[in-house]
Amino acid sequence: MKKSSQNNSVLVKLTAKEQATLSSLLSLDFEKVITQGVYGFLAEGARILAKVLMEAEVTTLCGERYERGSHRAAVRWGSEPGKVVLHGTKDAIEKPRVRKPSDGKEVRLETYAALNEKDRLNEKFLTSVLCGTSTRRYTNTVEAELRKMGVSKSSVSRGAIAATKPLVDAFLKRDLATLNLVALFIDGIHIGTKQVLVCIGVGAGGKKYVLGLKPGATENEIVCRDLLRDLKDRGLKVDRRYLFVVDGAKALAAAIRAAFGNDTAIQRCIEHKIRDIEAYLPFKERASIRGKLRAAWNQKSEKAAQKRLTEIRSKLTLISEAAANSLTEGMLDTLTLHRLGVTGELRESLRTTNVIESAFSAARRLTARTTRYRDEQAVIMWMARGLQEAEKNFRPVRGYRQLVDLSNKLNTSKQ
Repeated sequence: MKKSSQNNSVLVKLTAKEQATLSSLLSLDFEKVITQGVYGFLAEGARILAKVLMEAEVTTLCGERYERGSHRAAVRWGSEPGKVVLHGTKDAIEKPRVRKPSDGKEVRLETYAALNEKDRLNEKFLTSVLCGTSTRRYTNTVEAELRKMGVSKSSVSRGAIAATKPLVDAFLKRDLATLNLVALFIDGIHIGTKQVLVCIGVGAGGKKYVLGLKPGATENEIVCRDLLRDLKDRGLKVDRRYLFVVDGAKALAAAIRAAFGNDTAIQRCIEHKIRDIEAYLPFKERASIRGKLRAAWNQKSEKAAQKRLTEIRSKLTLISEAAANSLTEGMLDTLTLHRLGVTGELRESLRTTNVIESAFSAARRLTARTTRYRDEQAVIMWMARGLQEAEKNFRPVRGYRQLVDLSNKLNTSKQ
């Protein structure tokens, strides 16, 4: 047989005579194939070819069956039940045994070892899990024609973890020194019983990167501080200033200012601010107030926006004092982009945490079917893997052409 290699795969080309021999070996009965199913037949064919490969290696080691002579390096020693990986599952097969005539030690069959490579099984696991298949349900999704030996729920989980862990470790240790970042989004997401704090950065060209994550009980200052320390340790440039976009948690702002200085530019998410205010309002007032607040933040200048927000606060005091106080709290941080002169689509992109929320939505598609996590490391692994998949589909932020100007303003002026 002639072989050619392309993209690390082997293409086997059969001559007409070899095809005839193979057809005879497989005993092709097309009526039976069609009746019982093509894929079931292909699975059976894969088992036969696996046996042929092992037998060919045995012949190389021991010579032809019943051949005698002292020159043989090994001798046949019967067979035993074995398993090989076919189509993403472990399938039963009869494994030939070979021993050395000198000391009786068993000889390792390389073909059998290759047919049991864990990476081949893990790749199937990982692909299935990334498509949203629960590890508990994986057994029901693999090919029904195969005899599913060794594919228990626990082995599926172990296989998926084994395939995922190296990818996650590399992802969470990426060097950040080469990234020309302008803005950093920080927000939290609940996974199982944990709150995972995530940071996504936006480069000068508008490209988005998942920079890191840190699990904790809440979005507290310690968790945020540890996340920022990890980013610095991995090369985040500390000699430049960034725009931070946060959901409004005081702990996040405190940790950011402690790490980067009190004059660090922090933009409060206006969507979170609106929700906080709406929580204190009667349902019938919410749509009206929401529209007025958005109109105020749409004002071109900081002075005009602040004037409109002050007027809205006066009206809120007649409806709910708590809602008015909620608007006052951190109001100046909702106008950071106005002070920096950011307008148009870029302001729309950077004034909410929607950038990170969309990444969370993509990650949830991977984690939604997982209801229980063994430990904190499992939470980190699946969340990181989900974010890694989400990052592949990130689009540049709208209005990214203003990012270079924004970076220059951040690094040449004081707030």
